[in-house]
Amino acid sequence: LLSTSLVRNNMLRRTSTTAARAARNAGLARSAAKAAFSSTIARSRTSLTASGRVGAVSHKVAGSRTKMGPSASPTEISDELLEKLGKLSTQALVDGLWVMGWPPAQIEGARALAKGMKCVGRAVTVRFVPARPDIATDKPGGEISPEYEAFELCGPNSVIVMASVGPWESVGGDIKFLRLMQRKVGGLVTDGSVRDTDTMIGYGIPTFSFSTTAKQGPAAMQPWGCNEVITCGGVVVRPGDAIVGDQDGVVVVPAAAAQQVYDIAHSREVIEEIVKKQLEEEKCPPGKYYPFMSGKIKADSPLGKLLTTKGVKFYSTSTRASSPLAGLAGSALHRSSLPIGSMGLQRRHMSSVPATMKAAVIEETGPAEVMKVKEWPVPKIVDGQVLVKNEYAGINFIDTYHRSGLYARDLPFVGGQEGGGTIAQVTPKAAAMGFKEGDRVSYSILQTYSEFSAVPAGKLQPIPDGVGTDVATACVVQGMTAHYLTTDAHAQLIKPGEWMLIHGVGGGTCQWAAQMAKNLGYKVIGTTSKGKEAIGRATGCDELIVLNEAPGTSFEDYTSVDVTKKVMEITGGEGVKAVIDGIGKNTMDISIDSLARRGIFVSFGNASGAVPPFPVLRLIGKSAFVTRPKLLDYTETREAMLKRSDQIMGWIKDGKLKVSIDKVFPLDQAPEAHKYLEAGKSTGKVLYKI
Repeated sequence: LLSTSLVRNNMLRRTSTTAARAARNAGLARSAAKAAFSSTIARSRTSLTASGRVGAVSHKVAGSRTKMGPSASPTEISDELLEKLGKLSTQALVDGLWVMGWPPAQIEGARALAKGMKCVGRAVTVRFVPARPDIATDKPGGEISPEYEAFELCGPNSVIVMASVGPWESVGGDIKFLRLMQRKVGGLVTDGSVRDTDTMIGYGIPTFSFSTTAKQGPAAMQPWGCNEVITCGGVVVRPGDAIVGDQDGVVVVPAAAAQQVYDIAHSREVIEEIVKKQLEEEKCPPGKYYPFMSGKIKADSPLGKLLTTKGVKFYSTSTRASSPLAGLAGSALHRSSLPIGSMGLQRRHMSSVPATMKAAVIEETGPAEVMKVKEWPVPKIVDGQVLVKNEYAGINFIDTYHRSGLYARDLPFVGGQEGGGTIAQVTPKAAAMGFKEGDRVSYSILQTYSEFSAVPAGKLQPIPDGVGTDVATACVVQGMTAHYLTTDAHAQLIKPGEWMLIHGVGGGTCQWAAQMAKNLGYKVIGTTSKGKEAIGRATGCDELIVLNEAPGTSFEDYTSVDVTKKVMEITGGEGVKAVIDGIGKNTMDISIDSLARRGIFVSFGNASGAVPPFPVLRLIGKSAFVTRPKLLDYTETREAMLKRSDQIMGWIKDGKLKVSIDKVFPLDQAPEAHKYLEAGKSTGKVLYKI
């Protein structure tokens, strides 16, 4: 018995020693694996820095995981091609891949986290695997965890693609993805879900996921692979592939075929734009021209004949490309054959630019009816300009002065001087200033009542995120005018805390002016009609003088109340240091008589008619000043223009400036919009929807 007991004890000691030795060896193996992992990533970062593209980081942890084939495609997508792909719709890209014979490329379930999100970038991948205790133990931790290593490979031209183990499992949330915001990543795509939705949207990262969730990820899955070939939403993603996402979904464009896919997809968008324009003109069933298959348009078909009349050369094939890498000369529009005017195809990627456009044209001066909506040549752009596809055009009283002949213009001309939309073409000098196709911009030049406008790049005002194109368009003339009137036109003869009189605060420009004057610290007396009293009070005026309506006009009845008397009562007999007057003839005497000593009369409009001539001796009573300013002299440099625009946009985003869009007319109703404005019906900004 004693002998047996001794043998058993010796066996237990040997077993315990062996287990301890195995545990130590396993720990050393894990440490070595983690060190190897970190070394591999470091080499990849060095490669990325040196080459400018995503390197292959196909590693395996813990000796049993061996290095596989090259992960990243040997074909590199240039920044220029990447930008072009991002200007196309995902639908067009899917069509291009289909024509080439590639398998389905839309990541199932990946939808935009918020309205308006778009992304484009080269893929950096992360693969998750189901959670298991040994995997959680062996996975490199901390900063060298696969997902965090992938984050460090990302930048503005990258989209991180994360393959989840299930649609409702969380790939991360606010803390994890803070680093992606710091890296200014171009986008995040997953077939799983994300957490902390509001914060994610606030980060500004274009995010596409199956859904959102409150679940924690580590309980269900662990990140296991960095920059490997993965499957996400049923689609193979290779590091370096182009990832393009819009409101329709996310598409993977293989790097090896990116240029060919672009050629086909862009060709399709050109044709679709022509078809859409033709359907608008003919008002016929779409089936006459649509749908069509890229590369299979017959010359004798209605679409083939239409393209021929538009000067578009096209080729047809009887079958899809036999190989994904086959040449495309016979299956897509030839680059040099598209009708694009003087700028060449390389400068138009978003949509086709036709030879003619819809525009509101004045061929003779007179009442609103002289303005006719008709076909008009699309303007050609020269270097230093961009072509803007207008979404909105602003309507201002000065437009009615041009149309009526009060302010002379050479006939014929396209009306308007305020627009907003997206850039459709750029020139090298404009590109050098940082503008690119697809940018949202607003601007002020002559000729905006049209589908397209040629705009000097120096006149463009970028539209910030969070501000609608309609609001930004409304700012360009009325907002900028109100800004220079309240900040500089008075030549600083008024100081914060002193009184300013603003006529017509229930209307367009002076609604802005009253709010801005208050933001700048002035005390404001406003005038308005009874019908617009509520609007006038909403501007925050310290005192409001309410007058009777003047039916059929755009201004109040200034004979119904003794405005000068009211002003003197309010100011204790001193008068105001500045008057902002857009009414003109009917308020000239009121404005001058309401001035304080060394006050200034700022006359900027003629709603009731032009201010009549008067002797300068009229001003001697209070040593008064008078000025008749115009916007161009207060935005003479791009710096001056942007300084004003930035302050206005800042006020809007901070809620300190309310923009009232009163009415939006379709361009086809151009005369009706002018009549509406001239009849004094507007209670805010009036726009055309182009």
